[in-house]
This record gives sequence, C-alpha cells and structure tokens, in this order.
Amino acid sequence: MKIIIVITDYGSFNNFLAELAVSLSSENEIHIICSGSNVINIVDKFDYTKYNLAFHTVDIPRSTSIVKLMKTASAIRKIVKRVSPNLIYAHFTTGVFPSIFFRKRNIEYWGAFHGLGMNASSGIKKAMFTIVELYCFMRLDKRFLINNKDYELVSAMFTQNTFKYNSCGVGCDIIKFDRNRFMELDKSNLKKDLNIEGKFVITYTGRFVEFKGFDLVYHSFLKLVEEFPGEVILLLIGGRDPIHTTGLTEEEEIDLVINKNIINVGYTSVVEKYLAITDVFLFPSKKEGLPVCIVEALAMGVPVVTLDERGNSDVVRNDVNGYLIKSVSKSNDVDKIVEKLKYLFINGNVLDLLSSNCLINRQTYSRSFFVEEQLKLINDFKALI
Repeated sequence: MKIIIVITDYGSFNNFLAELAVSLSSENEIHIICSGSNVINIVDKFDYTKYNLAFHTVDIPRSTSIVKLMKTASAIRKIVKRVSPNLIYAHFTTGVFPSIFFRKRNIEYWGAFHGLGMNASSGIKKAMFTIVELYCFMRLDKRFLINNKDYELVSAMFTQNTFKYNSCGVGCDIIKFDRNRFMELDKSNLKKDLNIEGKFVITYTGRFVEFKGFDLVYHSFLKLVEEFPGEVILLLIGGRDPIHTTGLTEEEEIDLVINKNIINVGYTSVVEKYLAITDVFLFPSKKEGLPVCIVEALAMGVPVVTLDERGNSDVVRNDVNGYLIKSVSKSNDVDKIVEKLKYLFINGNVLDLLSSNCLINRQTYSRSFFVEEQLKLINDFKALI
C-alpha cells in the first residue's frame, strides 16, 4: 500500500513520527511530505536511506496564511498525482489543510490535529483557524484528536469518524527516558560539569516562545532567585523560533544570556540526561496538543508545574504528579508558579512523593502504544482495499 504522511517540517517528523514511518515501511511504500526546516533540531533517529521511505520537500507554512497554504496545496497536489497513494495521513492543521484542499477521488484522507487553533486563539486568528479547521473536518474521511478538550469539541460537531488517540499523544521512548539509566555518579559529574552542585534545578524544554509560557518561566525564576539567591538554577533546553517572540523585553533578552543562574543547553538529543538532574519541570504553556516534553519529564519521574490548559491537564494531576495552575493573568500566573516552586523547594518529602507518583503509570507514556495503535488503524484500512 502507498501512504503519504504530511507534517509541517522535517524536525517534527524526526521527533514525532519517525518510529511510525519506519515501522510502516516494512510492508508499505511510504512518502513523507514536509518542509526542510528543523524547528526541533536534533540528530536523525534513523538512517532513513535504509528504509522504504521517500521524502518530498515542500514549503509548509506554520501559519494560517491562505495565500501561502494555497501554494503548498498546489505543490502537494502534484506529488499526490505522481505517487497515487491509497492513504494520505496529514498532521497538524497546517499540514491537513493544504493536503485536503485539492482532494482527489479514490484516496482516503485522514487528519490528526495536535492541538486545535479554533479553541486556543483569539481575534482574527481564532476566526481564521475556525474557518480552516471546519473546512478540514468536513472534507476528511477520519479526524483524530490527541486531547480530551479538542475531542469533545469536534465530536460534538462531527459525530461520525471522529476519534481520540488512546495513546498518550505520540508518547515518548520510555527506554531512553528512564532515570534508572543514570547512576548517582553520572548525575553528580554532570552537575559538576555545569557547576551547579548542590543547586535546586528547574528545567524548561521547548521553543523559547511566549505562547509556550517562556516569559512566565523567566519571570517566575527571577522572582524565585530573589528569595533563594545562589540556590536555584534554570536549565533551558531548546531554542528560539524565528516566527514567534519570546515575550521578553530587550533588557530581559540580554539578561537571559548573561545571567549566571540560567544555563542554556540549546537543542540536544540527550534531553533525558538533563532531566536526570532536574528537580522540577516547568512548562506553563497555554497552547498545546499533548506536550511530549511533559510526557518525557513524567517518564523520568520529574514532577511538572504547568498551566491548567488542554493537553497539560490530560497528563498532569494536581498534588499527584505535579501542579496545574489556573491562568488568570501573567502577573498572577507568575505568583502562583513561584508559590508552587517554593513549596517544592522547601518540602523535599512532597517533591519525592510527586516524583514517585510520576512513575506509577509510566508504561502508558510509551511511544510504542502510539505506534501500535496507528499500525492497527492503518492495517485495518489496508484490509478493506
């Protein structure tokens, strides 16, 4: 069977869908359509040349610009005509819309929405996302959502052929993200290399953008440092996004670079190594599907402080494996974040309990569940053609 997988950029494919594509390639001809950019810039998980995979580079904009999306739709149409697939499986709104726009007969179209825009935006953006996503819903053969709030919204409008992934989003590699891989000596040596021995470590992973709560991370940490100078460290794993702002002022951007209490690791393929020395994972994002970085932290037994928003609330439980903060305003959010971080800093016994709780359902975080579920869906469809 011929399958086209569409995803916004190569970095996202490599980080989220690589295992699925490689698994499918053993019995199917797989084509990947994505832009060449590496927003999530990590080394390739596989040597893709060894598998039955063909890559097609198309500029897929990470926005709802209709003009740009139309150009992308035209490019995808040409590839579809040439490949003549049985199934097109597109991911993210910006991957689904251009894939479905020039829909061809006798091809099955599936769309996976890793966080809707229509219920997570405001103003003109909300209107644009609503138009684009409703259009996608109407033209798809199957619609997939990865969190409860998105599923409840879409399934109420489209009762047939709307599904929620049973897996924990796309999951993570729980063999890799296993704290038992790291001996106390390994962790001690890493802290020594970073010159943070004896410090309380708070970690943020992801793009340095405002809608991911990066400004809240920075401001919360500065406030915590005022109370506990020289005792806390912020590890940043990730980097800037050229099309989105950090939410920081020019002065704050400079401080971000020179602040001795903040260590910018950058993008890395060994996130787990840094999570092994992390006390609390801070990710106050407002716009998520189901955040892989939170799943990775939980798999490592690291309690999470985040906002009570869709996706986050699917995996984090208050007073169980972390804290969900009701977002009211930026200043209030910062105060509440600091309150929770301070509480965990002072109460090591509570931190230990939350850490243990993170590991209770650890197996459910596995990416293998996602891959197995997808293989069954695709094989069931294959049996019908």
